[in-house]
Amino acid sequence: MTGGGWRSETGDPDGSPEVNERLSQPSLPPNERLSQPSLPFSRPSLPSLPQTTKLSDSDAAYPITDPMPPGRKKRFRSLLIGGASVTFAIVVASGVLVASRQSDEPVAELAGNLFAAGLAGSADGRQLELNGVAAMGATVAVAGGEDADSGYRTEFFLSKDAGRTFARAQVRTPKGEPPVVGEIPRRLAAGTGGWVALGDRVGGSVVWTSPDGAAWTRQPDATASLAFGPRDRVADVAWTGNGFTAVGQTSAKGDFTDASPVVWLSRDGRSWERRAGWRLHPPTGGTLALTDVASVKNAIVVRGESSIKPYDITWRSTDAGNTWQAFAVPGKSRKPELTFAATATTMLAVRQEGSRATTYTSPDGVRWTTAAKIEMPGFRSLLRLTATSQTAVAAIETDSGVRLLRSTDGRSWQPAGTTADGVEVRDATAVADNTVVVGADAAHSGTGALLAVRDKAGKDVPTGIPDTTGSGKVVDALGTADGRVVAVGGANGDAAVWTSADGETWRRVQDKEKALAGQGRQRLIGVTPGFAGWLAVGSSGRTPSRPLVVTSADGESWRRADGVAAFQPGGTDPLIARGVAAGPDGYVIVGEDGFGAGTWWSADLKTWERGTPAGEDNLVGTPTTRRWMNSVTSGLFGFVAAGGVTDPNAYGGVFIRRPTVWISPDGRKWSLIRLPIPAGVNEGWLSHIASHDDVLVTAGTAVTGNGTGTAAFGYASVDGGRSWQSISLPVVAGEQSSVTAVAVTPRGFVVAGTVGRPGDVVIWTSADGRSWQPEQPRGSAMSGPGEQRLTAFTAVDGELVGVGSTATGQGDEPTVWRRPLSSDETGTP
Repeated sequence: MTGGGWRSETGDPDGSPEVNERLSQPSLPPNERLSQPSLPFSRPSLPSLPQTTKLSDSDAAYPITDPMPPGRKKRFRSLLIGGASVTFAIVVASGVLVASRQSDEPVAELAGNLFAAGLAGSADGRQLELNGVAAMGATVAVAGGEDADSGYRTEFFLSKDAGRTFARAQVRTPKGEPPVVGEIPRRLAAGTGGWVALGDRVGGSVVWTSPDGAAWTRQPDATASLAFGPRDRVADVAWTGNGFTAVGQTSAKGDFTDASPVVWLSRDGRSWERRAGWRLHPPTGGTLALTDVASVKNAIVVRGESSIKPYDITWRSTDAGNTWQAFAVPGKSRKPELTFAATATTMLAVRQEGSRATTYTSPDGVRWTTAAKIEMPGFRSLLRLTATSQTAVAAIETDSGVRLLRSTDGRSWQPAGTTADGVEVRDATAVADNTVVVGADAAHSGTGALLAVRDKAGKDVPTGIPDTTGSGKVVDALGTADGRVVAVGGANGDAAVWTSADGETWRRVQDKEKALAGQGRQRLIGVTPGFAGWLAVGSSGRTPSRPLVVTSADGESWRRADGVAAFQPGGTDPLIARGVAAGPDGYVIVGEDGFGAGTWWSADLKTWERGTPAGEDNLVGTPTTRRWMNSVTSGLFGFVAAGGVTDPNAYGGVFIRRPTVWISPDGRKWSLIRLPIPAGVNEGWLSHIASHDDVLVTAGTAVTGNGTGTAAFGYASVDGGRSWQSISLPVVAGEQSSVTAVAVTPRGFVVAGTVGRPGDVVIWTSADGRSWQPEQPRGSAMSGPGEQRLTAFTAVDGELVGVGSTATGQGDEPTVWRRPLSSDETGTP
């Protein structure tokens, strides 16, 4: 949510959760970034392969020969990565774990102390969001996370004094390990049987449970999350007397134009039973999504939102969800406008009616009574209705901000305070005499999160969330030229550039021109040297999203270059830069332009023009036929970009992401080639590409199984991208894998990825782009608890240098990995 193949409204290169919400497709794993070093090498011949894919200007599928046929091999001298075991000597420096070099073995460092962060920026390198809140007695739990540059990190917070103070709750797997990055808790519920949170991850849902709100366990997918499919959306969860009930919708197509209802049932929150609309049928010709669930006594009530009349549809079950009976709440819906909640004794239904709302109450979900009218100046809408066993809370949007109301019976409502105008209320609860509200507050909060506590009189109760953890730094890409290594990424909310002469000691450049700072989060994700100087691209944090483009003559002094017309979006569609390359014909940036692929070309880093399609829809996309480019490489063939498209015609109308490359002889006009989805997977996209001479390697991540697994896959071309053959990137059978980098080196090609869940680093190497060997480095920053990844490589002073990150639920650090090259490896192949 990421790196995603989908466009992002915010321009966040991680692939934001909002994209997943809108498109109901799993986003790319976080931090899958361009990693294309500039390395000097000669151009040896490689085996010729049959041209099985012919380039044309049409947007069509092409055949591919698989596997690559054997042929005469003129190899690079030997594999870049040796098969020797890794030896580490562990020392502690400034509180950071560092692996020091022993002999000629590879070494890895947790490098938070190597990359200076500089002064605190606008968002401290991350953004905190609070999505759900629940209470039992005087205990309050809040669920959300830190949207850090290195990936989304799950967070739970606990208060034992009715919201006056909060502490960070412990989050672990059943094995006691820190949780992985990229999992977002969204819905929270509490009852006498404990606490449960439901959320999102790539390819599916996540379940967390807690006995007391203080210690949370991320439940294994095999026992919990598999009941929630990759095309499901969970809208609400509640304790319903004998267990938990969750409701939502599912879509066979993936775009929710065919939404149908889903109910999930669980006795303990750990294992769930899925019941997909088996007794809850949508109106003929319409769609139906369940949005609310509540319980009173032995009755469970769910509410559905239909696309046609009747807009609000309700059901009731008195046998723990086994059978359901439809019922009606008084009044008529002119649009979806009904909301449910329940205390221990009373079911409440609130119906919006223009500039006011009406409350109905029921002791059993069958007999309903008109209880009260909610009227106030500037009434706009009911944002949220929740209830504990004792008290209901309503959050009302008005012209002057959000007003909070409380009631114990639904008949009498008392003011409970206000929040500032412009905040986004996502959840609320009552605890003792206090009311706790969570959500987003970009205007008034330095973290971007909303946490408001109001007392019985509606006055503010000072409170706060503990400080975030982790380094706030991320290193995404590397480039090398003229004895200088340049690393780009982000630190403390601003874009950052570091330079090094040896790949071991790094210095952050001084941003004298203020090119790397700005409103919102700034981050660079790609960099390349060229004949006119250095070019780096990323995200600017502006809305609608526009690329951050900076240039430098020497890698030290950087200037903004994105003020020209070519980088200005048309309307509200975002422009996103994801990859960059330089060649004899100039510089190319690739990414996204609204629903389509975006490209930019410059001959001199001074003037820029937009790329054009060679065929009618080679670049232009629609909501159902999206195009996006993630990475680009250059050579004597011109430029080749890698990414994906959505195909609405595959598999009976389900939106499938397909791996795609684009070819341009000059960086200006682009032709599209769709590559076939590998056998045994549902869909896939390409995230990285690199080239040597006319040999190109591109790789990405495929979705497997029922949409919850991932697998690394790739293709190679020996004729400048005109024809392609699939390649095998093997891992241990049954393990999930993904791709995080592709690079060319003095010895051949290297593909980096992750294997397992959470991911450990895996490296595939090939001397010819044809045969690939896997290796899993061991030790600090390469394997173990948390998510480890390498995202870029370059070679300097006889060493291969890689950068990446190590991230857990407790923090994150940049990673530097180095492998000395032997004497014959440093010469020209």
